[in-house]
Amino acid sequence: MRSILFPLLAVGPLVAQESGTTTIPAVVYETGLTTALIEQNHYSRMPVGKVDFNEVALEFCKSLDPAKLYFTQPEIDYVKSHFVPTLEAAYRQGNLTPALQIYNGFTAKVKACSEFALGVLMDPLLDLNRGGVFPTDRRKASWPADPAESDELWRKRVQLDLLGELLGKDGSEEKGAAAKEAASPEVTPERLAEAKETLRKRYGRLVELLSYERHELQEMFLNALTRQYDPHSNFMSRQSLEEFEIQMKNKLCGIGASLQDEDGYCVIKEIMPGGPLALDGRAKPGDRIIAVSIDAEAEPEDVVGMRLNKVTRKLRGVKDTPVRLILEPGAGGPRKDLRLVRDELKILGQLASARCFEVPSGDSTHTIGLIDLPAFYMADEVNGGPTKHVEELIGKLRALGMDSLVLDLRRNGGGVLGEAVGIAGLFIPKGPVMQVRDGADHRSTLPDDDPKVAWDGPLVVLTSKASASASEIVAGALRDHRRALIVGDVTTHGKGTVQNLMELSRVNPQLKATVKFTIQKWYAPSGSSIQLKGVPSDILLPSVFSVMPVAESDLERPMPWDEVDPVLTKADFGASPKAPVTTALVDQLAKATAQRQKSSPEFAVHRTVLDWTSARMQRKEEPVSLGERVQERLLDDKLRDEVRNSLESFAARDYPNREIKLDAAIAKDKEADADWIKFTRRFSRIRLPIEGEDWPEYDIQLREALRIAADWSAQIAGK
Repeated sequence: MRSILFPLLAVGPLVAQESGTTTIPAVVYETGLTTALIEQNHYSRMPVGKVDFNEVALEFCKSLDPAKLYFTQPEIDYVKSHFVPTLEAAYRQGNLTPALQIYNGFTAKVKACSEFALGVLMDPLLDLNRGGVFPTDRRKASWPADPAESDELWRKRVQLDLLGELLGKDGSEEKGAAAKEAASPEVTPERLAEAKETLRKRYGRLVELLSYERHELQEMFLNALTRQYDPHSNFMSRQSLEEFEIQMKNKLCGIGASLQDEDGYCVIKEIMPGGPLALDGRAKPGDRIIAVSIDAEAEPEDVVGMRLNKVTRKLRGVKDTPVRLILEPGAGGPRKDLRLVRDELKILGQLASARCFEVPSGDSTHTIGLIDLPAFYMADEVNGGPTKHVEELIGKLRALGMDSLVLDLRRNGGGVLGEAVGIAGLFIPKGPVMQVRDGADHRSTLPDDDPKVAWDGPLVVLTSKASASASEIVAGALRDHRRALIVGDVTTHGKGTVQNLMELSRVNPQLKATVKFTIQKWYAPSGSSIQLKGVPSDILLPSVFSVMPVAESDLERPMPWDEVDPVLTKADFGASPKAPVTTALVDQLAKATAQRQKSSPEFAVHRTVLDWTSARMQRKEEPVSLGERVQERLLDDKLRDEVRNSLESFAARDYPNREIKLDAAIAKDKEADADWIKFTRRFSRIRLPIEGEDWPEYDIQLREALRIAADWSAQIAGK
């Protein structure tokens, strides 16, 4: 593949499509203004002049080429040497010329690489059993050192894509033995020709799929700068803001997922409670969206290589309209064909829910309440909010004789701050819940001023590395007040920063763009920042999230951890006299669960799943040989069957339990909504990457949290 150097392109015309009515003067003004505002308003107050512009240039190239498939290292070196010396001046002046020139070079490389890929694909000597591996996460890899290395990388990528097409479709509509037989396919000339035709169309559209309009380049250029401050500060152009507002007005009508681009694939990052994808139940975080159709019966359009915002537009649409997705499981296996109906994210799908379990401990059995809170959703006049709902459920559980309570926040990514303060206040009489500090060192405290306590007995808060933001506020406050035992992953997500949106129209009414800045950090009552370190567990009970890169610390350039003076004194402690959390108690309960985790058959299966997931997350390379891939598929299917059978046997001996519903949920049940009933049954636990369809609804981690709570109840009863 011929190397294309930027000097050959820099003297040519600066070509980038215009969009809407954005004028060049407006773009210049927005760019220069955003540059000035970031150094004035960001928490760090870092002058733009202190930014490493080598990293800025690198970030912009990565935003164009995140999988590092197009640029080579000599071209990246040229970008740094040619553009970096004048980048600060370009930002301050609002000059997008560097972005446009680099983009023109990128477009030329995309064209050259697509032509090369087509040549490899149509080579009659292409050997599907040719050895070799392809790096699984190109974002962390280096750019090819030279054209020869780039050629070899693309040969492997073509073969990887071809294997994906051949293996991905096998068994997608089959069950049981038929699907297993399909794991070792016969590559007939017809199947190979079909797979090659799909890829021929994909590679032929790469230039179109990776084309950018001027406002998109402006966003990428500015965000290459803002991401030097932290991963949550960014610029949003008028066009993006309008799309966002349309999305808000349509009440988030779509499939109910947050997405991200990984090596040219649209990957499901998070499934929103109450959305169509959650109701369907088959998708899991990490799955790739391979194709999309706005007609549930039409042939889906291949979206591999398509820019993320274009895929998002296809998924979003009018309420009650169909959309069809082809998913490739992130954990491997046959593709899934999902036919969904676009809908709003239903608040009823996010409601707190509860169950009441009878759990043995020693010679006695204890009544343990479980409250699952998937989000700190916003209260409404009809259904209320999380604080009201958790209090209602506690009342119903107490009426059944609850001895201990487990509050499950493992899947809770946060939400409304006021509700977090309210939830914490249900368990402490009064006192500080969190502290806030801005870049000028102005501090404030958010307290619980309501002396009413809804539950003063043993309280276990079950967390994971996915428990973020408002969840961490609750867990941190209850831990500092010695009111609850925190059980789960080593620590929570670790996002302890606060962002603010600033509309540029405040400076100039003609401007419609918006900038988001990190303006504050928040701290637990003890003074420890939640940032990066999160809220540590008192007792370790790892979830599958513990081996997945989902924490704040997994992002690039996160804000650092620090601490402030504590605002919590012994007089403020909300520790319950009925169930004090002491060092002796923690040691006693930790010793008991450690013994169970060491000897229980359940945890042998749990460790197997964690080890398998960890190996998938950590592996650096993927085989591009058909024989190796088929063998890996067979081994995965064998392990999946073994885990499924074990979970089914555990589920048959589950603790007696009953569902406790909110009044709002009971009213919903009376409507006989099959989707709602399906949701409450399927979305009560963390979905495992290894699992298949019709997976047993048995949650090993939750069952152990119930045992810990029962042990605590037994300890109190024995005094």
